Amino acid sequence: MISRYYLKCPGCEEMFVARLGVEPTRGTRFYFPCPLCRLPIRGSMSGSELSNHRIAIDCEVLSGRDPEPDGVSVVTINSFVPSLYEADSFSPAGAFPTMTLMGILGSDVFLAFESERHQALEAGQAMWPQVRMLFQYYLQGNAEMFTRIAKKHFGLEWDPATSHQRTSVAYQVLGTATTTITGSTGACYEKVIGRFSRKHTAAMKRHTDHLRAFRRRGQASAALERDLFTELNRFVEQQESWEMGLLGRFVGAEEKAAFDELVLFRDEFSTVRDLYQHGFELACKCLWPLVAAQNTVMRGSPDDFGDVHPESVPANKRPRSLEKFDKLSSAYKIAYVAQVPGWEPFAVLLDNRRRNTIGHATAHHDLQTGRVVSDEDPSGMTYLEFLGETLGVFEALSTLAQVLRASRVASSPDFGLSE
Repeated sequence: MISRYYLKCPGCEEMFVARLGVEPTRGTRFYFPCPLCRLPIRGSMSGSELSNHRIAIDCEVLSGRDPEPDGVSVVTINSFVPSLYEADSFSPAGAFPTMTLMGILGSDVFLAFESERHQALEAGQAMWPQVRMLFQYYLQGNAEMFTRIAKKHFGLEWDPATSHQRTSVAYQVLGTATTTITGSTGACYEKVIGRFSRKHTAAMKRHTDHLRAFRRRGQASAALERDLFTELNRFVEQQESWEMGLLGRFVGAEEKAAFDELVLFRDEFSTVRDLYQHGFELACKCLWPLVAAQNTVMRGSPDDFGDVHPESVPANKRPRSLEKFDKLSSAYKIAYVAQVPGWEPFAVLLDNRRRNTIGHATAHHDLQTGRVVSDEDPSGMTYLEFLGETLGVFEALSTLAQVLRASRVASSPDFGLSE
């Protein structure tokens, strides 16, 4: 839906028309530069239905006029779909949201994108509150309420009487929600978790050192588990601010050039960057089960990193135990995981070069160009690419939650620690 506003710039005091894309939202902040003096003008919108939808713009709203007055500048902005600022009609690519996406992606890809986006938003808004409730009872150790919620909201037909059973149920429910929010297009979680599960299971059966390491570390990772769930919850609570990052997974090389000409007029950089940075660092703290499983399968011990190391890791930084691995920089941890066949996607989900651009002290959202830039990377990335990087961190966190689950099950008090 497009709403027209006849506005007066608070800077140059000239009048212009803003054609504003509108969608149901719990809360969205947007911006647009004045077409005459380029002063950034901010606004916000909220409301799940047209009857309760509200828009506030930080300038004088003169009226809503249709058609636009002759000789008055017109801008087109959309905070949900990349749009063409200069468009003054519905015809150019970027002027009308649905037609923009269909024109660039093609109808089949557009429909697939819309389906995954709808499922993701539905999972975040309708399913996640029950997931959060269940997982909080799990973290509290409240078995009675955990079972009640699992049966009421998730159709569980049996009583998870033991700690490790409740752990399995909690993580299965969590995984269902987070994988739906991530979407299936371009996702790597199935491959990563599948390969880890096979390696971990084989290692647990054949090597007692592996079992002991996971039990010892699993007991010590209760706080990490809580931090991981807390971060996932923060992401979902702010889902609307970064969910459009999903679009990037449907964009091929040819389509990318078309999107690079458009701008996503969202004004939530500080909120999303905070999620990105905290999520990135936390994900890197959860990589140890992957390298532990690989070390055991290849060399018989979770602490044995062998002689083949990533080229990017200096000789004096190469770890000789999991404890040494814990102390490595995030970039080196990612390099060890990414060198394992099948786990290369972590180098994409947790791109350290992109992290440096986004996390640099000078990083900011340039409201003139719509790009995220820093002193070290003046060209930066589009805001849509920035949201895609944030989605990647969410996928890394949700995938690693299922990996961390292995250590939490292994350290369950249901199992004798002398085994």
